[in-house]
Amino acid sequence: MEEKYDVVIAGAGASGLMCAWQCGRRGKKVLVMEKNETAGKKILASGNGRCNFTNRHMQTSCYHGDKEEIGKILEIFPADRAIRELEEIGIHHKERDGYLYPYTGQAVTVRDFLVNACKRGGVQFLFEAKVTKVVHKNNEFTICAKGGVKVKADALVLACGGKANKPCGGDGSGYLLARSLGHQVTKLYPALTGLKAEGAEWEKLAGVRMPGEVSLWINGKKVADERGEIQIVKDGISGIPVFQLCSQAAAALDAGSQVICELDFLPDWDEEKVGQWIEKYGNDYLQGIVHKKWVKVLEKKKNLAELLKHYPVKITDTFGMERAQVTAGGVPLSEVDIPSMESKKIKNLYLTGELLDADGICGGYNLHFAWATGYLCARQITADQEA
Repeated sequence: MEEKYDVVIAGAGASGLMCAWQCGRRGKKVLVMEKNETAGKKILASGNGRCNFTNRHMQTSCYHGDKEEIGKILEIFPADRAIRELEEIGIHHKERDGYLYPYTGQAVTVRDFLVNACKRGGVQFLFEAKVTKVVHKNNEFTICAKGGVKVKADALVLACGGKANKPCGGDGSGYLLARSLGHQVTKLYPALTGLKAEGAEWEKLAGVRMPGEVSLWINGKKVADERGEIQIVKDGISGIPVFQLCSQAAAALDAGSQVICELDFLPDWDEEKVGQWIEKYGNDYLQGIVHKKWVKVLEKKKNLAELLKHYPVKITDTFGMERAQVTAGGVPLSEVDIPSMESKKIKNLYLTGELLDADGICGGYNLHFAWATGYLCARQITADQEA
């Protein structure tokens, strides 16, 4: 006879751990089933190992997806709530320009303290146990996992993560489970990754980092722009401004649209000022405003002032899911009840985190959405214990 739990959580990422801790501390019998050999691999990789876990500037404009529904989630679980919840288990923070990090500067602090809090609440973990099948019958879930594992539960939380970042376990299996239980899944795109570009110059420029602005143009129309450090790699462009534009570019490429990124080397200067500077100093002084590797590319071009403000980069692809930090797309938020995160298809089925069609820009927004949705579904599951 299979063991039965109050709650089974498929996935030990940020949303799964938050949910498990909140349920365990309120007396629920909880099992977390994780496909990896350890918990929180994506937490460990976040923020280059420093874990930017939330942001003071928490706005719906920082997310792609159903902004009205996302706004409801953020209203109930703002940045201050994330800070308070994590402080409760001993995770102190430091702040830089609104970006919140663990005081230690190490992502492992967040992961370990969450896992330990779960264990203190009696939460059980089963690793290398990828959930492969779920059957819902007679108000009960039967969950089957790799290796012949089979358990039962009154409530099931799908916190499986997305398809991005395969080294951290992103394989898209959660979407298959969601579909098998009656949910739709939108088209999936890589988000927060670089863009491949046409042209032979990129290999020569690889390694260059420069401040600037990137504008995204789709079929000749400017749709967005971002400032920050632009990084050149052997097959295209990267860096935070590019990451922020990636999911929009990916969707446009998928639709067969022409995608151009314009690089502005001098975003604080207008074209007239750039022209005056060139007229006064000439090409010999280019190295005073751009990286010397770029000088060799630019000095051979005509219309130099225009190029310094509008250098066109034809985009051919993204760097793909393998190198993406986040998945854009997923189960529509219209298919879950907000704020309980309960499925509108099946009672006591919950969906959280990256599995949902909501992705944030860089800056702690995706982790925050994971904490928020994990917390909210636990609040519903433990409503009889006054979460």
